[in-house]
Amino acid sequence: MAARKRANSEGGSVGHQDGTGVAVTHLRAATARTNGMGANEDARSDARYEAAFATVDRDDFAAGPQRPPSAAALERTLRLLGARSGDRVLEIGTGSGYPAAVLSEIVGRHGDVVTTEADVDVASQARERLIASGRESRYGAGLINVTVLRREPSDVPAPPQLWDRVLLSAPVPLGRVPYAAVAGTRPGGVLVAQPSTEFATGPLVRFDVGSDGVATGTADPSSMERTIPRPTAPSRLDAMLGEVDVSHTTIDVANLVRHPGWRYAVAVAVPSCRYQDTVIVEDRPGLVLTDPMTSSWAHIEHGDGSDNYTVRQTGPRLLADEVLAAIRWYADRGAPPLESWTWEVSPDRQCVTIPG
Repeated sequence: MAARKRANSEGGSVGHQDGTGVAVTHLRAATARTNGMGANEDARSDARYEAAFATVDRDDFAAGPQRPPSAAALERTLRLLGARSGDRVLEIGTGSGYPAAVLSEIVGRHGDVVTTEADVDVASQARERLIASGRESRYGAGLINVTVLRREPSDVPAPPQLWDRVLLSAPVPLGRVPYAAVAGTRPGGVLVAQPSTEFATGPLVRFDVGSDGVATGTADPSSMERTIPRPTAPSRLDAMLGEVDVSHTTIDVANLVRHPGWRYAVAVAVPSCRYQDTVIVEDRPGLVLTDPMTSSWAHIEHGDGSDNYTVRQTGPRLLADEVLAAIRWYADRGAPPLESWTWEVSPDRQCVTIPG
């Protein structure tokens, strides 16, 4: 195979560069090819994914503080992304470098993977791992189809509508998917993100980008699992029990929010709220809700076999009341499953629509 020209310090082979300093000659040339996938290629898709995970050793990316995702979790994410042979893929959030390595195998020699990372040290360590695996475009000796760039998440490299697939590898705050990532995706392309809140890490959402620049998404419910309560030591909230408002409810909040749909409905409806299950207060296990911004908190006891749950709360926000109101609102809409919700990212707004 012919050797590539030596790259500049930002990445890619030497050649024409766009205003961001990214060498994109090989990426621009790829825009002329068709993105249609014939029946034969479609039939080979599963084999390509299986071969990619068999080729890349996760342990090669496990050293250091940036732990790679499990192979099973990453495969679920990448199958949702749907990258194909020859695709141009942008990953935002390099992390360990493991996802970029697997993507390099999926897109193959005629594809390109650019992965960006805000943390200089993390980017450097991931680059070294990708160099060692022969995939980094400047120094590799294998596929050499991966370029690591040090960038902020909103700083999307290369011209608009360049990317076939865009992956936001780390959870992104609900309502803050960087629109530059949508603008950088070609019409008909796909973006995968995980919109999350302080209350819950959200589901993976696959966004399809339209010709109008609007990305419309649906969730993969399997990416949010039922949570399991883990007992904790007695809480420091014990000292504040004399100052609390005490009430009762017949709603088993702790059990409901262990289920993905209910948990994320509360997450969307009640901003800046965290929860922990199980916390011991006055020898009673329960669910604790906190808002660090206002020092508000609430404790909702776990059930004792009856349909009567004690609620203790204090602070400027009555968090238990807010959560109970959100649960009633979701129930009144028929508790529609996550896969029926619709996410939208446009130049001027981001929203999630819950049917019912």
